[in-house]
Amino acid sequence: MPSLQRVSTPDTSPAEVSEILRRDGAVIVEGAVEPNVLAALNGDLDRFVDSLGVGLRNPVNDFMVEFYGSSTVRFDGLPAKSSGFVEVVQLPLLQGVAGILLKPQCEDYLLNTAQLIEIRPGETAQLIHRDEDAWPHMPPEKPQLEVEAMFALTDFTHANGATQVVPGSHVWDPDRQPTAEEITYAEMPAGSALMYLGSTLHGGGANTTKDQRRRGMFLGFVVGWLRTEENMFLTVPLEAARTMPVRVQELLGYKPHGPIGVVDVGSPMALLK
Repeated sequence: MPSLQRVSTPDTSPAEVSEILRRDGAVIVEGAVEPNVLAALNGDLDRFVDSLGVGLRNPVNDFMVEFYGSSTVRFDGLPAKSSGFVEVVQLPLLQGVAGILLKPQCEDYLLNTAQLIEIRPGETAQLIHRDEDAWPHMPPEKPQLEVEAMFALTDFTHANGATQVVPGSHVWDPDRQPTAEEITYAEMPAGSALMYLGSTLHGGGANTTKDQRRRGMFLGFVVGWLRTEENMFLTVPLEAARTMPVRVQELLGYKPHGPIGVVDVGSPMALLK
C-alpha cells in the first residue's frame, strides 16, 4: 500500500506543500487547525447534524443518491453556519497553496464548495473519483482547476471511513483505474487536513464500525472563471455575507473575475456595503 507524506503546521510553508501536491497529488497536514477552532467548528455544526439526518434531500439524479451515500450526513452553506469555518477558510497555508497552484491560470480563485460530511456506521465506500470531473466538458489537456482540503473534525481511521486516496493519480491517463494495492487511506487525528488536487483520485471510505461517526469538513477552491459546484449566493444569505471579512466575500463570488460575475456591469462588492 502506498503512503501519504505528512507535514505539520506551522513548520511547513505553502511552497513546500505545493511541491508535494505537484509530486504526489495529496498530502496530510497535521495540526492544521488549533484545538479551540476545532472545538468551535464541532460546536457550530452539532446544531445541524442530527436535525438533517442521512442521505440527500434534493438529489438531481439517482446516481447522486448512491454516490453521496445513504448513511452519511452531508450539508453545505458552512460560511453562514459556522464562524469557525470563516476562520479556517482564511488559513494562510490554504490560501498560499491555492495562490501558488491556481493563480497562474486565473486572476483569483473561488470557494467551490464547503460541506460537512459525517460518515456513519454501515456506510459503504464511495466510488473513487476526481473532483474536477464535475466539469466534464473540459478538454483532456486542461490546467490545474482545483485545490481541495478535507479536515478531520474527529479522528479518521481505516475502520471508520478515512478518505481513500490514490497517490500519483493526478498524472495518470484519465481512463486508468486504480488497483486495490494503489489505494491508501488518510488516517489522521482530529485537527489534521488532507490536502489534494482536483485531479487526484479519492473517495470516502467505508465505515465498518458499530458506533463511530467519522466527521469531516470539506472545502475546495476552483479557478475563478468556472461556475462553482455550490451556489454560494443561495447557501450563504446576503445578510450573512455582509458581516464577513472582505477576503471571504471575494471567495464567495462577490469579486468579479474580469468581466465575469458583474452586476450592472460593475463589482458585486458594492452590494455588500
